[in-house]
Amino acid sequence: MNTLTISHLLSNLQSYQDQYLTILNDPEQYFTPVENAYVHIWPAAKQSLCLGDLLQLWLGDKWMINAQKAPLINTILRDKTKADPRFDQYVYAIQGSLLTGKNTAQAWSIHDAQSAELSIHALFQFYCVWKSLNRPQIQRNTFQQVV
Repeated sequence: MNTLTISHLLSNLQSYQDQYLTILNDPEQYFTPVENAYVHIWPAAKQSLCLGDLLQLWLGDKWMINAQKAPLINTILRDKTKADPRFDQYVYAIQGSLLTGKNTAQAWSIHDAQSAELSIHALFQFYCVWKSLNRPQIQRNTFQQVV
């Protein structure tokens, strides 16, 4: 299984959007790994995000920064001045600590074609939105082949 990069994924987002329903219903496509895409809330272990997760989060405007749409993520960003409100940014990684409260998100700017680190107030909302995603069921024999 090929690992995608954030830059490749977002430069081809229209193609993935066109195949969205197929990807969501096909476990092999859904669980395609994406490099450096994860949720890491200390003390819990780091959990990788896959193609289907990111597509649901982005296309549902849940992990996007866009001042005009005002999705959930915009309400919990500490420093909105780093985000140019004219251009969408796609969050692909969050990390932080329940102990220290130091929380950050990695977001890809389409306009700048690069990643930026943003401070966020709380990780709980991100985590809940991510955990609430619908994922296809993996057949037991498929799982055994992967292992």
